[in-house]
Order: sequence, then structure tokens, then C-alpha cells
Amino acid sequence: MKTIYVTGSTGKAGQYIIQNLLDNGYNVIGIDKNPPDNIGIVQPKDYTFRTVDVTDFGQVLSSMKGCDAVIHMAAITNPLVSPEHEVFRVNITSTWNILESAELLGINKIVLASSVNAIGAIFSKNISPRPYFPIDELQPTFAEDAYSLSKWLGEEMAEAFARRRPGTVKIASVRFHGLMDQKRQSELNATSKRTGAYDSNAKHFWGWSDITESARACVLAIEADFDGHEAFFINNEDTSADEPTEELIQNVYPNAEIRRRMPGNSTAISIEKAKRILGWSPKTTWRDA
Repeated sequence: MKTIYVTGSTGKAGQYIIQNLLDNGYNVIGIDKNPPDNIGIVQPKDYTFRTVDVTDFGQVLSSMKGCDAVIHMAAITNPLVSPEHEVFRVNITSTWNILESAELLGINKIVLASSVNAIGAIFSKNISPRPYFPIDELQPTFAEDAYSLSKWLGEEMAEAFARRRPGTVKIASVRFHGLMDQKRQSELNATSKRTGAYDSNAKHFWGWSDITESARACVLAIEADFDGHEAFFINNEDTSADEPTEELIQNVYPNAEIRRRMPGNSTAISIEKAKRILGWSPKTTWRDA
């Protein structure tokens, strides 16, 4: 039975990831600055919690010993809750500490929590023009803010560490997008009309993802067979908007090339890479919640 090191373990997504790992027979070392409560998803069997500051290299290195793989979720999750310099410091430093500690300990399987914001999205001041749709992992970044830059540069760090261990290390950057639990999906479905299709939602391409299915993607990324570093968009098959996807793109991104049809409310972000390499295929839609 493999032991997986999970940072941000008491966070919203971290708890779902840990539960999925436990359900699939893994031992888990949960890492966070905040201790878990007694009402979360995490079950005590095969689970150990350690209080660790992931911006402290020594704490990360010592707590990671004996683990077989790493899922790094800990981060300041947006540039609105802390000053931007602090968001950048915490996110960049913690990612470096994770990658260097894994290298020193010979841990070859690493999953990093990236974001749709790695290419610049919701926290940009304005809607940035996009070269084409559906967006895929080859699209360049238009990141402006500290959070988005920390995710983009975290992926660049992963590329660098993969170059340091060619043919050995496997690093997946999972680009999460608007994580929703069942309660949030039900609330969205119950709303008479989804708002923001041409404002904030347009900045992140009307996307969303089911938190349980996204947690599963992290576990699949540990298990998948690929070399080096790969980024994966993790979002569901449909948008969070009422209007047809191609109509939204035409109105908001009129100069973008349409490379593949997106009928109805199909996602504007391709997840074909995650399907092909990770074997991840989301089934949920908020429209049924």
C-alpha cells in the first residue's frame, strides 16, 4: 500500500482528495497549518495528520520522508484574500519546497494544484482576447495577477524539475476550475437565470468542475503512465451558462478561431488531454443537481 503526501489537507478540495485516496486503498499523510476538525470528510483509518508550514523547507523535507507520491494542494487561493506579494511568496515558495524535497527523497510522482487561471482568467482586470477555442493546454498565458502568475510559474518550475530528472519523474499540474460541491450545484440549478455570462464568467470561459470528480483526477494523475511534466485542464463537459457556448464566444471573443465545434452548452475548454492520458471522464452536470 502506497503512502501519499497531501498538502492543504484540511482545505475544501484536500478533504475530497484524501477521501478518494483512502477509498482506493492508499495510506495518506495529510499536511496543513490548520488541524482537521471532527466533521470533515476525512476518515481516521490509514490517515495521519501533521502540522506543517509548507513555506518552511525543513518542515516539508522532514515530514515527506517515507512517502511514495505527493499531491500539493496548499496555497493562497486567490489574490483578494491576502496582499499580492504574500500570495506570490506563499504559492511559489511552497511549490519549490515540494518539488525540491521530492527530488531529494527520490519521490517520482507529484501532482500540483494549478488552475485555469494559469493562462489568465477571472482575476484579470479585463477580458483578455483569446486566439482560439476550445482552449487547450497549448494556449499561451495572459496572466496578470499574483495568483495566476504563481500558478503559471509553478508549472514552469515543474518543467524545470522534470528536466533535472529526465525519464524518472512524473509531474502533473492539474488546472482546477470553479470547484463546486453538490450543494453549490443545486443552488446554481435553482437560480432562475445564471448571471455574469458576459462579465466575470466570460473571464474564465463559463467553466466549472465537480469537486468529487476533480479529486478523482488527482488520484488518477498519481496512477497514470506518462513522462516528465504535463498540464491538464480539469473541468466538466458543460458550461455554467444558459446561452449556447458558440454564441457566447462569438459575442465575447469575436476574433477567436473556432477550431472544433462546441454544440449546445459544451465546455469551451478542452479536456481531451485529461481523458487521453489520465483516463479521467467527468459525468456530473449541475443541470441535474
